[in-house]
Amino acid sequence: MPRYARERFDKWFAKHAVAGVGDPGSPAAITDRGYNGAHRAPLQKKRGPVILWDDTFVRYHEPHIGIAAMKVLEALGFEVALVKDRRCCGRPAFSLGNLDAAAKLGRHNLSQLSTLNTQLSAAPILFLEPSCWSMFVEDYRELKIQNADNVAQRCFLFEGFVEDLLAREPDALRFRERAETIAIHPHCHAKSIMDPAFMKKLAERLPGRKATVLDTACCGMAGAFGALAEKYDLSVQVAQRLLDNIDNQPPATEVIASGTSCRHQIGDLTNIRPKHMAELLAEAIVLPS
Repeated sequence: MPRYARERFDKWFAKHAVAGVGDPGSPAAITDRGYNGAHRAPLQKKRGPVILWDDTFVRYHEPHIGIAAMKVLEALGFEVALVKDRRCCGRPAFSLGNLDAAAKLGRHNLSQLSTLNTQLSAAPILFLEPSCWSMFVEDYRELKIQNADNVAQRCFLFEGFVEDLLAREPDALRFRERAETIAIHPHCHAKSIMDPAFMKKLAERLPGRKATVLDTACCGMAGAFGALAEKYDLSVQVAQRLLDNIDNQPPATEVIASGTSCRHQIGDLTNIRPKHMAELLAEAIVLPS
């Protein structure tokens, strides 16, 4: 089972916040210059605020991924905000057919977004977890939740948002050069909505990297499916195509999987610690002095 982090991401965020956006008690705050104590350079270009949706795993289990995303977004010149009282997106309930519970969570989350102050009311909402992103852009609409269409238009997968910006402004970020092979396993929810080829483009913006989008199907974890004892053998069988693809990569290949379930499945069934795309980018960024 996933371990809890020593410090929740939202607690880390609060310690690094220097000002609320709007009134005291605002649902969001702008971050300061720290990344685990590392001082970042002043923003070179101010682009305004973005909202980072810190999903349950980022908040409680993998805050380092949220911190990596913060480093990238702030290096691009964005002021990063969180939604203070957000709840689970409802994906687990939706996947199990508990549509009433999923809709209740969806109504709460959209209500929280609708009450943000003017500065954040039109800000892009960025998702690190593809299954949360797809809830906002597809499933809330299917559940006929009020204002779902309007909010969905502001929702972006983190790596898609960054790639779109760098496609327009290739020099917006500088990366360290390093000869490295990267293998990318796209999440099923990401593949169902968009062409994952952009992930290769983004990874190869890092000088010296050669990236491949693996020809894989589901990782076999599928949310809670692979965590069930009675489904374990089937889960491993489904994962075999992915595992074979990884085994066929050159030694020391960096494996990227932005889906939480995918990362844990790969980590459990191999000796590899896969990374989120945000980690790959953050580790390579050269910050202005």
